[in-house]
Amino acid sequence: MELIAIVFKLTIVSVLLLLALVSDFRTYSIKNYITYGFMLIGLTVNLAMDGIEGLVFSLQGIILPAVCLFTLYVIRIVGAGDVKLLCAVGAVMGATFTLSATICSFICGGFIASGLILVRNNALERFNYFIMYLTSCFLTMEIHQYSDFKDRQSEGKFHFSIAIASGTAAAIIILGA
Repeated sequence: MELIAIVFKLTIVSVLLLLALVSDFRTYSIKNYITYGFMLIGLTVNLAMDGIEGLVFSLQGIILPAVCLFTLYVIRIVGAGDVKLLCAVGAVMGATFTLSATICSFICGGFIASGLILVRNNALERFNYFIMYLTSCFLTMEIHQYSDFKDRQSEGKFHFSIAIASGTAAAIIILGA
């Protein structure tokens, strides 16, 4: 029974990530009906499988990434859809798994960003942007938005859903989920 439950949850997460990737590539956003729909599915599945304990398991999985990534969302390092996508993964897989998936996602994101910097040959430009950002925050003693998500053509952006999908797959492999 346990193996069937794990395979079922991994199938749900796989469908979620596939839909999120398609949405992100088509519209440069992850649609709310995908993320909220899968949060509801995760809550329902875990409640059906484990009762109130399953509901708490899902709620913890939703709350953890929302709390941990809130600051990164406020300063526009990650988008709201990315945060909600990790919350949806958490609704299905729980907080412990989602913490690992989030860490792996940021590691994968670092590799992707590094690869893009090499391909785009804009390391100096990205470094200068980062230094100007830090200088601005220091001089004004305020935290500013790091980027404008409306600027779809920025050389400093990529679809973070790729990193989330890769990081979630890495977490599955590492944890043997």
